[in-house]
This record gives sequence, C-alpha cells and structure tokens, in this order.
Amino acid sequence: MNRFRIVTLNTKPETADAVSGLYLLQWPQWYGAEGPGDARQDLAVCLESNEALPSCLVALEGSGQVVGTGCLRETSPGSERYPGAWLTGLVVDKAYRRCGIGSALVAAAEAEALRLGFDALHASTSSAGSILVRREWTRIDQVTSSGECLDVFRKSR
Repeated sequence: MNRFRIVTLNTKPETADAVSGLYLLQWPQWYGAEGPGDARQDLAVCLESNEALPSCLVALEGSGQVVGTGCLRETSPGSERYPGAWLTGLVVDKAYRRCGIGSALVAAAEAEALRLGFDALHASTSSAGSILVRREWTRIDQVTSSGECLDVFRKSR
C-alpha cells in the first residue's frame, strides 16, 4: 500500500490539472469534449477561499502524484431537498483503489465540513455507498439525476 496525504486544492493549486484529468476519466459524458461540464472552471472556484464552500480535497501519494479527490459544495443532486454541504466528485485513480484513499477522502471531507461550520454533510451516489455506510453515514433518500438513480446519504455530527 502506498502512503498518501490529503490536502486542500488551494494549498496545492498546481495539482488542478491532474484533478481535472481524474474528472475527465471518471465522467467523460459530463467533462468530455461533448459534455456540458468544465472541470477547470469547477475547480477554479475552489481556489478562491479556504473558509467557505466550495472546497476541493486532493489525495497525493508519496511522490506528490494526484491519486484521488473529493469536493465540498452546496449543490449536488438532492441539494434542493437537503440544503447544506455536499460531498461531490469523489474519485480515486483506478490504480490506487482499495487502498483506503476513498475512505480517507470521506473522513477528510467530514472534518472539513465541521471546520467550515456545517453540522451535517450529504452525498448522492450510485457507487460509493459502501464507503459511506462503513463511515456510519445514513441513507436518507433516493433521487434521479440524468436518468440515473442515486442514493442520498447524510452524516451528522
């Protein structure tokens, strides 16, 4: 298992291009050439403040290579029902999965949400539910986004 550390994007802005690359690999239909998303623009707003949302967390392996990321935002599928902080964009490089990086990113997001003054953190996902359940999040709802059914989870203080 490789050693890794988690930092905020605004402390390592030079990693933004690599994080953008992870987004493109994970969500090509959104961030690809034909998609409506702009990963660099989404990340640029995370560089503006260390004291407010959005905030992007970056997992770096020992050499400084970006191996995962997750963001805290106010909007995500389900946020219209449950306002507050949302964990979004959780992705780990395929070569580094099953090493605890996803769980560590979730733990760091929980701590960051508390630091920013939020009593609860939400997430909507079709794939990361097992990590959230292991970290004692509660499944509270389901929503549909772009034709995909997503489970909505909450972790309260």
